Amino acid sequence: MIKFPQLVLIPAILAVVKSEFPFDVESVAFSSSASEEVYRLPEDLDPVSFNVEITPYFQAEGNNEAFTFNGYVEIIVKALTSTSTLVLHENVREIRGVTVFDNDGSVVPLEPSNPFVREREYHFLKLNLQEGLTLNVNETYRIAIRYLGNINETPLSRGVFRGSYIGSDGKTHYYAASHLQPTNSRQAFPCFDEPGFKSIFNIIINRPINFMQTYANMPLLRQEVNGNRVKEIFQPTPRMSAYLVTFHISEEFTVIADNNNNARPYRILARPNAAGQGAYALEVGPPLTQWFSDYLGVEYYSMDDNLKNDQIAVPDWASGATENWGLVSYREVRLLYEEGETNALDKMYIGTITAHELAHKWFGNLITCRWWDNVWINEGFASYFEYFAMHEVDPSLEIADQFNILSLQSALSSDSSINTRALEHTVNTPTQVTGHFSGISYTKGAALLVMLKHLMGESTFKKALNYFLVEKSYEHAYPVDLYSNFAKAVAEDQTLLSTVNIAEFFRYWVEERGYPVINVNVNMASGLIKISQERFFISPSAQQTKQFWPIPLTYTSGHNPNFENLTITHVMQGEEYEIQNTPGHNWVIFNLQQKGIYRVNYDTHTWEMLADALQKNHTQIHHLNRAQIVDDVFALMRSERMSFNLGFRVLDFLKKDTSYYSWYPAITGFSWIRNRFLHMPSTSQEFDIILHEFLRNVIEDLGYDVQIGEPLSRTLNRFFVLQFACSIGHTGCINNAVLKFNAFKNNSNKVNPNIRRHVFCQGLLNGNYSDWQFMYQRRLNSNNQADETAMLRALGCTSDSQAVQEFLQMVLSSHVKAQDSLNALSFLYMGNRANARTALEFLKPRVEEFRKKVVLPAWFNNVLSNLASYLDEAGLNDMETWLRANQATIPGASTGLNAIASARSSMDWGTQKASSILSAARGSAIIVAPTSILFLLTALLLLK
Repeated sequence: MIKFPQLVLIPAILAVVKSEFPFDVESVAFSSSASEEVYRLPEDLDPVSFNVEITPYFQAEGNNEAFTFNGYVEIIVKALTSTSTLVLHENVREIRGVTVFDNDGSVVPLEPSNPFVREREYHFLKLNLQEGLTLNVNETYRIAIRYLGNINETPLSRGVFRGSYIGSDGKTHYYAASHLQPTNSRQAFPCFDEPGFKSIFNIIINRPINFMQTYANMPLLRQEVNGNRVKEIFQPTPRMSAYLVTFHISEEFTVIADNNNNARPYRILARPNAAGQGAYALEVGPPLTQWFSDYLGVEYYSMDDNLKNDQIAVPDWASGATENWGLVSYREVRLLYEEGETNALDKMYIGTITAHELAHKWFGNLITCRWWDNVWINEGFASYFEYFAMHEVDPSLEIADQFNILSLQSALSSDSSINTRALEHTVNTPTQVTGHFSGISYTKGAALLVMLKHLMGESTFKKALNYFLVEKSYEHAYPVDLYSNFAKAVAEDQTLLSTVNIAEFFRYWVEERGYPVINVNVNMASGLIKISQERFFISPSAQQTKQFWPIPLTYTSGHNPNFENLTITHVMQGEEYEIQNTPGHNWVIFNLQQKGIYRVNYDTHTWEMLADALQKNHTQIHHLNRAQIVDDVFALMRSERMSFNLGFRVLDFLKKDTSYYSWYPAITGFSWIRNRFLHMPSTSQEFDIILHEFLRNVIEDLGYDVQIGEPLSRTLNRFFVLQFACSIGHTGCINNAVLKFNAFKNNSNKVNPNIRRHVFCQGLLNGNYSDWQFMYQRRLNSNNQADETAMLRALGCTSDSQAVQEFLQMVLSSHVKAQDSLNALSFLYMGNRANARTALEFLKPRVEEFRKKVVLPAWFNNVLSNLASYLDEAGLNDMETWLRANQATIPGASTGLNAIASARSSMDWGTQKASSILSAARGSAIIVAPTSILFLLTALLLLK
């Protein structure tokens, strides 16, 4: 699966959105106690196979209500203990009957007065055998359950839900789909809803006769017409976890792209009026599947007889995509591409997310983590391969290099807080499980694999993965299974330094929270480099720990720079380390191409030399290490490990550098600082003027228009740079955007999708209500979800009071899908910060309406948190008064109050640091002489 509710936006979008938030919203740490293990099933039974039969009702029929389904499940279980109580999961509407049979087909009596108990808090169904009876160990039994289920109103509820779209006939068409990851199989059928329990599933759907064929994990085996229903019986699935079961029942969904290969089928499914938007997904999917099969040494289509490879685009989906075996489900924006309507970023994500979901066929489906405390085994590998598999299929996209700025640096940001958690983190309750599907599991898990690959060599890394997959196929796995297979491959190939134990190296990075910063001190005269490490905290006041990571070290120097030799010759395994380098007055750079999970802080003189080298010729330093330097400098300044004067002196090279890799982290860093000045208009204005100077050269180089045939990295750079420039009042950017918007509205001059974000926003921000209405209507008429999302974002860019009210009403209406509602509110604040005050007044009497729209308690907490992060002091006071007066009736009130405190803390930070930051930013290009003088002094010393 690609992302969970709190990560609806995938890493690149998330990073940009986060940089646009005026203030940080502190992440909330959760802990898990032994008492919470009651949410876990006992391991008394091994589920061998399931027969699941679903009869859905889209309208009332006899005694059956609309949007419910009748269910019947038969489970073959093997008894592992002689228990008298059979426990499984269920969270359905009603249990209508339960029967247990032994291996001979005879009924096993249940307790007459209390045959079963539904423990709703834990989602348990407990079947009580008649007093005195127990199961016979190693014998099989059949559990038959009749039940009633709900077709939930929105995808955010998961389980079986309903979605809708407007068809070519202008009518609303409903469909039912299942989204069962991570703890929602129990909503679809009683089951063993933990990833470590694996079974074979036989799915039967009784669809309305006027509906199209149902899509499920496996191909259709046969169908039978029964009155106004068609019984569809599907081929049995591979042995898999319950959360991978899926089905899609609809009137119209069809195949919109097909490779027409019966031996290796690959199809794109969607609503019929999306025909023509599946070509790109079909273009990348089959070669990705083949690459995985070759690289991992396990052929996809040989994993099970009759295995298909369908990808379905659905208008409503809670996450970006989900890896159901045989039928991967995507939100439309993540699978459908329309030329002239979809921007390059969204197109790139179609490729990377397809790679992510296909990687799950091996890591997640074929092998599954035993429990969600190690979800990184599923998600870390999938996140790694989304970049590096897609790079192999299309190197021109530079996806492998983009990993650093879109994923690794996101991991460094997420993992620097006090409340971060380790890759392996104990979870028990459904809320805790969902919370562990976080940036850490995805981005840090992937970054760890990159570091391991460069430590042991790719051929050994590849061998280790094959050993792991072959050993644990169709089973669950623990981290120790990975460690042992990595150790086996390393021992065979002898590719590691003798001082390094790969299993212990791996284990430490998995079990420890956070990551290190190495402090590098260079003695230019002797060439001795002294290195120390400590945990990196973004908070200057954090209490330091005694954690010492094993760190692969790579470095080069200005004497003979070589950024391509990534061979690991040093592994730091304690608090301190020394390297003897060639004496001489030369800069050094550690962590070549930023393949390791650590930050680097140099002594002051080395930083000054790097600043001079970047000023003289920034291209002599690898673009990935320039990206590293930018990201590290902002983090080091925030954590008070580096002065603002020194930091901005290093960053001054950005006035010359036009690289996407330098500017992506620069925009995030500059935005973070700028957002802390918003309560001080004069300071904010002065800082914006300074930023305009930083932007001058990159804007001149990129221009305001997309050039045919330009590299993707250039298109993306313009996409982000112009959005940032317009948002900070860059006159040239705004004027050009407004000109393009007016020509688009008045003369139908098409706007390239790769500049629509800032053009549409500025057109509405500098326009009137009629401009807003024009965009509103255009969005209603759109047939492409990527373009629709771009316009939703633009609609938030308004200062017109009527438009703001209508936008807020729109969020609560069916015109904004539940999955987009939280982002829509953020777009309103991002587009014009003053809209937050209006939104607060709109929210106060409509708390229940917003709760219903966003469904999940965590999402409503985010509604309050995001709102607080955009309010000025008067707005924060108003919000605080409201929350304190209604704490008993407003869910998440404490979260809102914490967000208010965080917002005020950010304002205080800006107030305290404004003078020193402005001074440093103004003088960043002036301080050159001291280093030159120091160079001469050092040179004289070396001559003695």
